[in-house]
Amino acid sequence: MRPWYETAFEADYLDRYPHRDDAEARRDVAAIVRLLESAPARPLLDLGCGAGRHLVAFWEAGFRSLVGLDLSSELLDVARRRIAEAGGANVELRCLDMRQIPYENHFDVAVSLFTSFGYFETDGENADVLRSVWRALRPGGRFLVDTLNREWTIAHLVPHEEIDLPEGRGDVRRALSTDGARVEKTVRTAAGNPPAEVVRRESVRMYAAEELRAMFRDAGFTDVQAYGSLRGEPLGPDSRRLIVVGRKGTP
Repeated sequence: MRPWYETAFEADYLDRYPHRDDAEARRDVAAIVRLLESAPARPLLDLGCGAGRHLVAFWEAGFRSLVGLDLSSELLDVARRRIAEAGGANVELRCLDMRQIPYENHFDVAVSLFTSFGYFETDGENADVLRSVWRALRPGGRFLVDTLNREWTIAHLVPHEEIDLPEGRGDVRRALSTDGARVEKTVRTAAGNPPAEVVRRESVRMYAAEELRAMFRDAGFTDVQAYGSLRGEPLGPDSRRLIVVGRKGTP
């Protein structure tokens, strides 16, 4: 059976998250630029860039050396169209596994946004992503991960809901894994005539802040900080997001 992340991010993925729009991406990018004090002239990697909404926002913010990496060729096709419509040029899009980033000492900033970290089955595989990013960064470069705040997610988990989708209603089920480390989500829809059921599954490893900070340090990052939002707010039980930032140390 193929891993869930190889089937979940096909074209209908965007229909399941219509509220994640360009305006939100612009707000995210403005916050990231302030938090990291990023210079637009420096190379930036968007890891798990999907349909490119943050790449467009980075381009609009003045960034001109951009690379987007994703495993979904369908979402990358959407990203190409969006970037072209925004007038973006020389934005490199690559269909690759984030555990094997083919750059070394290249980027000043790498970002993993909207819960694009924790997809793999083992902690070792997720740690491989951190090591791969570390190699791709220049000395002094920083990596920002925006993911679920485990404490808030567990406390506010919605086990069942129905959502409106272009092809009809979607049945959404969420649960914690038996060890409590992952949030499992299943979306069932029916489309066509006669209707055919489509099932999309997601499974994301949730890390406590100190767990993820320790993984960053083990991968070679220094000055590892945790926040409760991209705006740099303190992390607490009411924070919906966990933001972790680490720096690649100078040899």
